[in-house]
Amino acid sequence: MDGTISPIPRDFLETPIPPPTIPQLTELTSRLDLLAVISGRKTGALREIINIPGVKYIGHYGMEWWENGQAVLHPDVSASLSDMRALAAELETLRSIDGVIVQDKWASISVHYNTVQQPSTAKQQILDFLEKSPHIKNLRLMDEKTNIGIVPGVDIDKGTAVTGLIQQYHLSGAIYLGDDIGDLPAFRAIRVARERQEFMGLTVLVTGGATSQSLLHEVDFTLDGTQETETFLNWLVNNIKARE
Repeated sequence: MDGTISPIPRDFLETPIPPPTIPQLTELTSRLDLLAVISGRKTGALREIINIPGVKYIGHYGMEWWENGQAVLHPDVSASLSDMRALAAELETLRSIDGVIVQDKWASISVHYNTVQQPSTAKQQILDFLEKSPHIKNLRLMDEKTNIGIVPGVDIDKGTAVTGLIQQYHLSGAIYLGDDIGDLPAFRAIRVARERQEFMGLTVLVTGGATSQSLLHEVDFTLDGTQETETFLNWLVNNIKARE
């Protein structure tokens, strides 16, 4: 969501979806077999922000999904929650760094430094702090564009989520849009599925000022920021209508 269908918000409390995007997603939901939003945010927050019936909501980088009116956490995550909660308490110290935002999402944590005057210095402070924690050995770090993501050390990510959706919905094709390192497993999952002749998949990177150059070699196409995402979604809606 953030950085792909919506600009990356400064404080993560604001509602980030641009008004034109909601009707586009609504239109696509009614015309596609599946429209899913896969994010590092909590699933409940995704559902509340987007609020479109029929959308499949998957949060915590693939570890949580919305089912039967509630958020369901993957059972493999439970073993890591004690370390996650202990680390969350330790991370309160980082709030003393002016501009650093510790976003505690219970089953994952994001430490944002995009509003700090010297982001590279703050990033190193965060990494040094995490390296000293006795709890980090059972967790996994993700060095994203404007934050350090901390997730349980389990083999679950956006890639496993994409693979699961392809199988669950018997999809013969898919387009995946992403913007950051956390989307890399999903890009690769689409590529693996595409190796089967009966599946057609496209990967799209939404670029920004801090986009990792390594991601450019992992995708089929790029879009220049979330405004081009709006243009792409509008084209997709019109193209589908024209074929009906």
